[in-house]
Order: sequence, then structure tokens, then C-alpha cells
Amino acid sequence: MLIVDELPTDTPLPSSLPELLVLTWEERSKTHQRVTTRAGREIGIRLPTGSQLLPGTILYVGDDFHVEVTAACEDVWLVQTPDVRTLLRVAYEIGNRHFPIDISDASVAVLYDHTLEELWRRLGIVAQRVRQPFLSAQRPSHHH
Repeated sequence: MLIVDELPTDTPLPSSLPELLVLTWEERSKTHQRVTTRAGREIGIRLPTGSQLLPGTILYVGDDFHVEVTAACEDVWLVQTPDVRTLLRVAYEIGNRHFPIDISDASVAVLYDHTLEELWRRLGIVAQRVRQPFLSAQRPSHHH
């Protein structure tokens, strides 16, 4: 098993073959874990606390391959509207519940949670449940 305790400072050679490590948002936030690349290579991750594995992060550079992090598709609530006030209200409600959030110019995404369905109904918000990578840069929410 390959052990990664720090991110590489060197870049892969152009001839280096990428091995994709597909991780959920929660997995990309963990600093200590055992994972497996799509090619079947086992990797132990022991990074410093606070490290984040954003999509595109090179986790390891070998002689003929490198390991690159990519985001897994996950169940996500997606609210799309050109109405900025609606997006602000949705962002406020999600943040008030300490859920991680992904905000773009005309949409807000949050990891799927069945409890949000009632919120959407109460606010009259049209939210779609979709499968897509969740790209929030926030850390996992804390629990009381």
C-alpha cells in the first residue's frame, strides 16, 4: 500500500499516466483514511489536519503514473434561478442549518438531505435532486 503523508511538490511528467482517485465531498475533507484508486491501487492518506483534497489535486507522483483526486457524483439538491433574492434566501437557510453549500452565479447546491424537502416546500422553492459532483470548499459541518 502506498502511504501519502504530504502532497508532492513536483509535477507529473507529460508521459505520466493518471490514476484517478474518485472521492465524495466528505472523503475529500478527511485527512486520515484508506482509499482505492479506480485502477485498484490502495493508498493510505495521513495528511496534516486541515488539508483538503480538492478535485485536481495531485496526491502522488511516481515514475510512470500519478494519482489525481476527482469528485464523485453525489445526490445533491440543486436550486437554479436567475432571482438573486431567492438564491440568497436559500443560501441563508442552508447556512443556518450548518450544511455545506456550493454557490455559483445562478444556482445553489447542497448535499442531499431528506429534511430539506420540507424546507423547499415551506419556502415555495423549486429544488431538483440531481447526481453531480459536490464542490463546496467548506469543511464538514459540526454536530451539536
